[in-house]
Amino acid sequence: MILPARVPAARRWLAAAGLLLSTAGLVGCSEDASVPPPSATATSAAPDAGEAQQVVADLEMALRAQDAAGAAKTGVAAAGPQLRAMVANVGKLGLTDLGLRYVDTAALDPAAADRFGPSAWEAVVEVSYRLPRWDAQATRVETPFVLVPDGDGQRIAAVGAPGGRTPLWMAGPVQVAAGERTLVISRSGLTPYTTLARRAVRDVGLVLHGWRGTLVLEVPASETELDQVLDAPQEQYANIAAVTAAVDGTLARGAPVHVFVNPRVFSRIGPRGSQVVLSHETTHVATGATFAVDLPTWLLEGFADYVALAHADIPVRTAASQILARIRKQGAPDHLPTAHELDPTATGLGATYEEAWLATRFLAAQHGEAKLVAFYRAVDRGTPVTTAFASVLGTTEAAFTKRWRADLLRLAGGEPG
Repeated sequence: MILPARVPAARRWLAAAGLLLSTAGLVGCSEDASVPPPSATATSAAPDAGEAQQVVADLEMALRAQDAAGAAKTGVAAAGPQLRAMVANVGKLGLTDLGLRYVDTAALDPAAADRFGPSAWEAVVEVSYRLPRWDAQATRVETPFVLVPDGDGQRIAAVGAPGGRTPLWMAGPVQVAAGERTLVISRSGLTPYTTLARRAVRDVGLVLHGWRGTLVLEVPASETELDQVLDAPQEQYANIAAVTAAVDGTLARGAPVHVFVNPRVFSRIGPRGSQVVLSHETTHVATGATFAVDLPTWLLEGFADYVALAHADIPVRTAASQILARIRKQGAPDHLPTAHELDPTATGLGATYEEAWLATRFLAAQHGEAKLVAFYRAVDRGTPVTTAFASVLGTTEAAFTKRWRADLLRLAGGEPG
């Protein structure tokens, strides 16, 4: 699943879960949309921009100096553990290009108002940082800070709230495991994520032979924390195991792209399903799929499933059980899956995603894996699909679809796959 702003996220999850739809029954999600923060309400405490900037600057200085005590002094007592953890996390990750800048006010979330009292208010803070070695450029996000008046200044009551992106390293203590090509940043333990990440990089390299990139995997402590990391509405990722996204939520090429895990769902899909999902997401990282605004969804997601399943030793009738059952009842499709059929509101979405995977699987079976990769790359570079069928595969979309349909009928009829 990838989350460019243009794409409903449901279709991103379902492809990654082509196998899991039959093994775990997990489908569906919603769109990753950025929502401008609302203006402060009439009941908010009157904010002082100068005081807000000062406390934010003090925290930045403490983070840069690795001064845990200094960071704790910028907040109320209850915020001390979070602020101290931020300092520790900066050290663990070796963050550079650190910056905090007060930007604006926003309406305080009602739950936060109840928790921190009527004098609390929300400050929007631009947070910048870079993971050296892993991210080519700095990330910049707007993060909610809850502030409260304290004497002649402001103090930090909490970092992170609905309505903005809260970097995982700011949420609380993290564990970090850095390998040759993988970095796991976790608030839910490192097992089994480090092993899965290494295997995912290996799986992708078995198909994309020239890829020498890296994978950054972020594991929040909870689904709620995932929502805050990605600035997502509650329940948006309730059935999502993992998602690939630009850390800052933009489509700007060069923006750092990481894979984010929903630990609640991920823990339910078992070792085999977890590996398929993570290998699928790593394929998106390797191909730059986050920025592939014109790539047909059937190819984008079907290809990622192909890479994830190519060396997983999972029978096709297990991984494609839903589409084969639908074919037995309704007959085989006479066209490749359309955007409408892959819309999150469409019925039978899980089967349609398996259908997209079987299309790429059949393409590789007919023309070879190298041709599948070349076809994907040609379309990704802007070659129209119809042109790529001719120039790369020496056929037409109609002829390919006819042969693919026959293969679907064969599989649904029980012939060996």
